[in-house]
Amino acid sequence: MLDLMCKFDRPDVTTKSQRNTKLHITMKNNTLLLSTLAAAAVATGSATAGELTGSLSLDYNSHFISYGLDVWSGGPNQTDQSTFNPAVSFNYQVSDALSFNTGFWLDVNDNVAGSDFDTQETDTWFGVSYAKGKATYSATYQSWNYAGDTEEILDFAVALDTFLSPSLLIHVRTDAGAAVGGPAVGGAAAFEGTIAVLGASHSFDVTDKFSVTVPVSVGITFDAFHTSERGYAFTSVGLQSSYALTDAASFNAGITYYNTDEGVTGNANNNFITTNIGVSYSF
Repeated sequence: MLDLMCKFDRPDVTTKSQRNTKLHITMKNNTLLLSTLAAAAVATGSATAGELTGSLSLDYNSHFISYGLDVWSGGPNQTDQSTFNPAVSFNYQVSDALSFNTGFWLDVNDNVAGSDFDTQETDTWFGVSYAKGKATYSATYQSWNYAGDTEEILDFAVALDTFLSPSLLIHVRTDAGAAVGGPAVGGAAAFEGTIAVLGASHSFDVTDKFSVTVPVSVGITFDAFHTSERGYAFTSVGLQSSYALTDAASFNAGITYYNTDEGVTGNANNNFITTNIGVSYSF
């Protein structure tokens, strides 16, 4: 879920608030993970001081991937553990450089035994970003509520508005809540800890309304996080597309390949592909 964004060189219907929503969505379900942080760098200067904007996104994801962990253990299957993820985000532009954002994200599915397309998780966040030169710095507090407990996070990120939109996210879990590792470690309780994610991306304009983005991210844990092991956690390479339906709405779809480390994430499958499709609307 945090909003890490990539640069769109076309006339983009995606507003800053839409990008902030994507940032948090991708941080949680990281199909575009650090591709979304770089767009924050581009968007910061485009909003007017005193302007309040918002966005709504409705996304279907074949998997729920959280920092390399295949949460619902979908593995190679594209439908058995799929999930619906609506999100709403608001952004207030204090000045040309400073902005605040907040929002929520839901994980809705029937992946829990006995559930019937229920909300399994509700996440909220509040963040601040500051742009200086080609860099945008951000700090975000997140509260992830699921399984009767709350996982708490502090995120610190920097994104550069330059070639390949490089970005770095430091994700600090301050309270593990109900977090667990994957099936390879028997779903054992996870840990408070830190993971760093390096990202880069590049976008191509196919037409005035249609663009394609290739995001890449690599995650490394500094200490016990998903499991007691530390080190290389995952690499993801995606192909994401966006089509402008109107000045405010867009249709998005993509595919992402993941390579993960079983010992660090606890995943039963180290290599798998995820798909996503959705719409977003700014207001």
